[in-house]
Amino acid sequence: MTDSATADRPQVGLDPDFPKGRYYLSHERDAHWDEGLRSYFKYRDLGMVEATQGKVRAHVIAPTGPCQGPGDLHQHELDFQMVYVLKGWARVHFDGVGETRMEPGSCMYQEPGIKHAVLEYSDDYTVIEITIPADFETISHDEPRAAE
Repeated sequence: MTDSATADRPQVGLDPDFPKGRYYLSHERDAHWDEGLRSYFKYRDLGMVEATQGKVRAHVIAPTGPCQGPGDLHQHELDFQMVYVLKGWARVHFDGVGETRMEPGSCMYQEPGIKHAVLEYSDDYTVIEITIPADFETISHDEPRAAE
């Protein structure tokens, strides 16, 4: 039996009392925010990179401050990318689709290699992003885009 103090700590790996495989638990109260791909966002790793041995990245993304204008047109070289909006909103341009507004409850998946740019976002814009693999290349195609 595990006491509540032990159960509240992040755990990765195989525990003899848990023979089913890997297990990881992350709490918001213990969150650590890091820098990431975009300097205007902060990233909270949810522990999936370590738990899946690099197969999956899941993180919460939130602004570091007010939107300073449109980001660059870019694409990601990966197998899977999904974004789920927790709060706030963003305007995002996707090649072949155009401008899309994402708001709480919006869930976005895009095929690998689709060029896109974040045009604008609210101060409280917060999302969960899941990518496969955890580490991937991002290719920038131009300078920041003008607001549309």
